[in-house]
Amino acid sequence: MHHTPRRFARLLAAAAAALAGLGLAVGAAAPAVAAPAVAAVTVSAPSAVTAGDSFDVTVTLTGATDVFGYEAVLAFDPAIVAYVDGSAVVTAGGYDAVGTASGTVDLVYTRLGTSPALSGTISYTLKFTAKAAGSTAFTLRSLSLVDPASAVTPLSNAAVSPAVAVAPGSVTAPPAGTTPATGSGSGSATSTTSNASTADDLASTGSDVLPYVIAGGLLVVLGAAAVLIAVRRRRAGEAR
Repeated sequence: MHHTPRRFARLLAAAAAALAGLGLAVGAAAPAVAAPAVAAVTVSAPSAVTAGDSFDVTVTLTGATDVFGYEAVLAFDPAIVAYVDGSAVVTAGGYDAVGTASGTVDLVYTRLGTSPALSGTISYTLKFTAKAAGSTAFTLRSLSLVDPASAVTPLSNAAVSPAVAVAPGSVTAPPAGTTPATGSGSGSATSTTSNASTADDLASTGSDVLPYVIAGGLLVVLGAAAVLIAVRRRRAGEAR
């Protein structure tokens, strides 16, 4: 799901309230653990693409310990590339929520319930489309780690990818001696038929599945809410 930062924060705050109302304690009974940490952070992207191409950008945390969730903000030049909605690929066994603004993608990830915290190598991948010729780097503007007890550890060392060079897209000319096809009064017509029974079956199936889709979406928001709220509270405390 994708929202502007302000709307995204309001949505997750509302989800957190709903979470409390359902009586689900997130991390309340978690044992004391060491602060989450990572040894290194890298951002990888291809060195060169062509306008119109899609490509992946991967953020990798190596040497991670006790990471139950995180929030990462990746920045780029929006005049050169655009994020592909719904393309985030994260570690299995958790939920994620993505917020977008001009030139940034804010990803929140959290493990579920009693799932163990992550250690070792953690990564996530986002897909982008090259819009215009030029170049842009991808900068991890901020990264905050959350442990199983919801304690937040912000990291100040940002990671930057090498610049991605975007070449102009090529225009393919039609082969010599050919003429673009144009419509004419002659030619065979293609008939289109509709099947009312099939349409009714599809509508019925959609109505049966909809409650499960809504419930799944709510779980995604609720799972990410606790991580994001913990991060935002930590930032607010540091700003005072």
